[in-house]
Amino acid sequence: MHLERTHITHLLNALYTSDITTVSVKHPCKDIGELLRLEISDPADTTVHFTQGALTYQDTREEMHATHGEQVYNDLPDAETYARALVAADLIDVENTNDIETFFRRHGYPDLDAGHEPIALGIDTNLMAWRMPDVLELDPTTYSDSAGRSPVNGFALATGIYDELNWHYNHYETRSLEDAFGPEFARLDNQPAGANREGFLGLYEYRRLRDHRYADTIESEKGDESIVDAYAEYDANNRKRVILLSNDYGFVERARDADILAQHISFPVDVPRKISVTWDELHDLLYILTVLFGVLELPKVTVYGVWNEKSGDDWQRCRLDVDCRSERVEQKLRRDHAITTEYEVNR
Repeated sequence: MHLERTHITHLLNALYTSDITTVSVKHPCKDIGELLRLEISDPADTTVHFTQGALTYQDTREEMHATHGEQVYNDLPDAETYARALVAADLIDVENTNDIETFFRRHGYPDLDAGHEPIALGIDTNLMAWRMPDVLELDPTTYSDSAGRSPVNGFALATGIYDELNWHYNHYETRSLEDAFGPEFARLDNQPAGANREGFLGLYEYRRLRDHRYADTIESEKGDESIVDAYAEYDANNRKRVILLSNDYGFVERARDADILAQHISFPVDVPRKISVTWDELHDLLYILTVLFGVLELPKVTVYGVWNEKSGDDWQRCRLDVDCRSERVEQKLRRDHAITTEYEVNR
């Protein structure tokens, strides 16, 4: 059955009511094994144990390269992507949080009633997959200060960034993945492969901001020079200031040279051994990790982030495909999902 990201708590509840309170999140390949473990006995205080930190995971990935070759290696996210996924799920912070907060206290939160120029936020390609407006609490529809001022007033989206995200490298032959990872990966044919899955996360985040937030679209070509030039022209010719975010120091320096406000975003190299969260904070974690790895196993269920019939609508609605290996879990999951869906339709 298909399960949207915001409904993943139904899966946790189905496991909990089946007396499963320790949830091992594993890659189907035994050589990779458990990535993390959830203690879900208390929905308000769930402990996440990271069995493999980013550096340990990278060692595992390198071993898979030596044993199974390039295609298998490239299908696994690298250690940096693994850590960034945990940032995107808001489980761990970006590395330079204090610098970012200082930057926005100085340059953000415009007082429009006092005649300050509105601020449009631009996000570089290398950050688009990682939910920066939510992680950094910048989305003006959600976040404001005690005076009611938002950190930014909308978004400025360069078409060159969209084009950099909109590339396609699909699996057309999955035999090597099946041999290395297991038969579950037969369902990944004709679906995004490896880093392209990160690209799809970024592509649909771009579309979400473009279509569901106040956003201006700026025409540009691909490449840092063209993108920064387009933002500089927009900044100069509109009654708005631009703030750009990037993980690339070169992009930030180029923007500052063009007299545009820009802030570098740094990600942690490794992850903590454990943290405490709520169930509601886990749906982004499970969605993002399952998409990046393609397939993950939990007790009684196998969860697919990509599968051979996944459509554009599935990507837009952030759906996973859940294959239940337990009739009891499946019945509970279907019942909860049906109740929630009916409520949302009739609301």
